[in-house]
Amino acid sequence: MSHQRFAARRGRATSYPFQRLRNLPVGSVELTDAFWAPKLKVLREVTVHDVLDKFESDGALRNFDFVSEGRGGYHSGEPWFDGLIYETLRGISDVLAVHGDEALDRRADRIIEKIARAQEAVGDGYLNTYTLLDRPNQRWGDNGGNLRWQHDVYNAGCLVEAGVHHYKATGKTTLLKAAVRFANHLCELMGPPPKRNIVPAHSLPEEALLKLHRLALDEPELQGRLQEPFEAAGYLELARFWIENRGNHDGRPSWEAYAQDHKPLLEQEEAVGHAVRATLLYSGLTALYLSTGEEKYLQTAVKLWDNIAYRKSHINGGVGAVRRDEKFGGDYELPDDGYLETCAAVGMGYFSWNLYLATGESRYVDYLETVLYNILLAGRSMNGRKYFYENPLVSHGQHNRWEWHSCPCCPPMIVKLMPEIDSFVYACDDNGVSVNLYVQSDAALNIREHEVRLKQTTSYPWDGTVDIGVDPGGEASFSMRLRIPGWCRKYAVSVNGQPASFTVVNGFAEIERVWKRGDTVRLDLDMPAALIEAHPNVASHADKVAIRRGPVLYCLESMDNERYAIQRGAVQYTRESLDPDKYRNRKIAPDAGFELEQREDFFDGAVLIRSKDAEGNDIVAIPYPYWNNRSRGAMNIWLSCDKPKAEKGWKRRLYRILNAGSR
Repeated sequence: MSHQRFAARRGRATSYPFQRLRNLPVGSVELTDAFWAPKLKVLREVTVHDVLDKFESDGALRNFDFVSEGRGGYHSGEPWFDGLIYETLRGISDVLAVHGDEALDRRADRIIEKIARAQEAVGDGYLNTYTLLDRPNQRWGDNGGNLRWQHDVYNAGCLVEAGVHHYKATGKTTLLKAAVRFANHLCELMGPPPKRNIVPAHSLPEEALLKLHRLALDEPELQGRLQEPFEAAGYLELARFWIENRGNHDGRPSWEAYAQDHKPLLEQEEAVGHAVRATLLYSGLTALYLSTGEEKYLQTAVKLWDNIAYRKSHINGGVGAVRRDEKFGGDYELPDDGYLETCAAVGMGYFSWNLYLATGESRYVDYLETVLYNILLAGRSMNGRKYFYENPLVSHGQHNRWEWHSCPCCPPMIVKLMPEIDSFVYACDDNGVSVNLYVQSDAALNIREHEVRLKQTTSYPWDGTVDIGVDPGGEASFSMRLRIPGWCRKYAVSVNGQPASFTVVNGFAEIERVWKRGDTVRLDLDMPAALIEAHPNVASHADKVAIRRGPVLYCLESMDNERYAIQRGAVQYTRESLDPDKYRNRKIAPDAGFELEQREDFFDGAVLIRSKDAEGNDIVAIPYPYWNNRSRGAMNIWLSCDKPKAEKGWKRRLYRILNAGSR
């Protein structure tokens, strides 16, 4: 398929009837910036092939061959490897929607053929290579099996989601047909009596079925091409059953709080249990609201998001503080050695985006932005071949990205989220356009029946000036809404060089006017380096501050902040006065100033921050997502600080600016 044929598939985003805003499809905005575009190029040319190569080396693709050959064999990898292959294919599909890479397309097709053959060999739509090869008599955890471990339902959901994304990107139906066959099998088996009470022990299938439901409504004629039943109502009702049947353990094991199964979801007051499962479940819950408009789902989703964002989120956007069970801790339990799995932050990003579509509130995009600029980028090395499972805030040198892992679930999640970035930049409604992310880009949007071209020019996140050129073709009346990030204290909006009249609605500066070709909007976001403190209830951070500038968290790596001297006549290096304990406990004054240094030779031209500690020693802070790319040394985001006594009035904030230093 040519690049032009891929491009013709664009305009096929999954949209739900109760969205407040219309999301754009992947590939509809062309990113032309010096920040994201190079990273996406590495994803396309390096990371996706690296992930597939390593899965192939692990034997994960051979598992499908063993099933299709019908001669038995051993299963390679963990039970959820099928799902990770499907998630990678979902991400590859979105890569193809942006760049019609012929070689990658062919490679994906070869894997899809393996999957389709394996499913055909089984015969009834079911497919889970682990269960089929290692526990052939224990489908769905029967006969002494363990569904929580086997991941039968999770893997099915990943296949469904991959099938939808692949069809939307390419127009091909082989993977979609496998997805529909499996979804139909699930619908026949699971649900209210007399069907079986089975719910996912690992969430994701909930939203996957809702995407398939939407596709079946939008394109019912696909049933003829698929030669399979394609009934939207069944997919919706199964997703509803999975979400509403939490806490009902009649005839099945309880997955307990670990998998948010301790009581009905609509009665749950706080986020508990495995953080990846939780955030994906809550994303599905929000999608159920977007599908049905039933307020009880939205109310529960907002309540759970508030609990995470204002009581259980680390400063880098990570969630899941406790290593045991990879779970949320209690309120304000945010240790420096928190687990903070990359997958959980990605799940929180999707949850936040769905809530933004439901409400139009900027705070949800603020959270997504934090995840994108910190966790997502930290989760993969700059060369595209190494990965973080955990995202610590402090490391004494023991944390390093791995080339691969026995549970490599995070790379597929990175491959899923990163190619979707262009679809987050804008959203529309009947009144106009919302500018959510500031990324240099070109877009053509349909606003009030006008094709409006927007050209965004910016060096964000290193600079807070954003120019947006508007070309509505002639004249067109609509509103443009510019997100004012939660970290920004001062900003200015102008149109054609003159201060603009605007109102602030849901965290957006809204300009309503008649636009004409050549109009230019400028947003100036004041972006000083700032010291950030945690809520007083976070006891572990009572005397600590971190440095942040704009959406980017900063950290101190030992290689920049320990002094060395060469011993003349010797081959070795010796440290001088800054011993490790002193390095880890450096102190900064609350009114410290900062110097910004744009370094073109620092990967993609990042801004470094320089300051002095309380003893007059130099401090060099680099963007947090870039750490562990140059050395395997220590890292710390925190500095000790004699902060003024915490004042009242934190409200829902978990972190706030203590001091904004030099711009």
